[in-house]
Amino acid sequence: MSLLLVDVAIVGGGILLGRWIVRRMRARGPGAEMVAVEAKERPAPKRDPLAGFPCKLGDVLVRVAERDEAWLAGALVLEEEHPVAVIFVAPEAGGDRAVLVRPPPSPGLVWLAPLKPGELALTADPAHSLEHGGARYQRVRRLPVTVSRIGSGAPAVGAQAIVAEYEGGGTDRIVVLAGAQQTLTWKGVALGEGDYDVLPGDGSTLE
Repeated sequence: MSLLLVDVAIVGGGILLGRWIVRRMRARGPGAEMVAVEAKERPAPKRDPLAGFPCKLGDVLVRVAERDEAWLAGALVLEEEHPVAVIFVAPEAGGDRAVLVRPPPSPGLVWLAPLKPGELALTADPAHSLEHGGARYQRVRRLPVTVSRIGSGAPAVGAQAIVAEYEGGGTDRIVVLAGAQQTLTWKGVALGEGDYDVLPGDGSTLE
């Protein structure tokens, strides 16, 4: 008889413990384990590669004095550990306009037009200086970068590249992007903040 009472006590205690555990779980909502699993499965928010830059895909850049316009349809995002520069392309701008933009605090941007193949004497690694049109350009910046294409119309240069910027007289600039698939070159002028306007677009070209 005493053994029967012990068994009853054990069973009763187990039932009470089970009810207590159920009440605790209901009070806490979903189990911590389930929450952790759901958190792991939830995808990370998509990073905007153009965050912090003064212009975005779909914007229109206008040179104040010349009234020249460039609709930013696509872009090459150049990154080290984070985006260090963007080369926007505007294929419809009568000559494949490009614009080099760096994030703040770097001032201004570089308004560019493509150079034809063979116009510059290039090496695999952009040289310290270049000559074009009888003028010498000195390299002021060289960075190995990873490249990603966004929007539409951005040329393929490969996932890895070296970007080099050259200064000539005054505001004259040359930009070289030497990638595994091809090397692209542009020539143009540096614009200060008062030299251009940004007309915001709707970002519809972003893919």
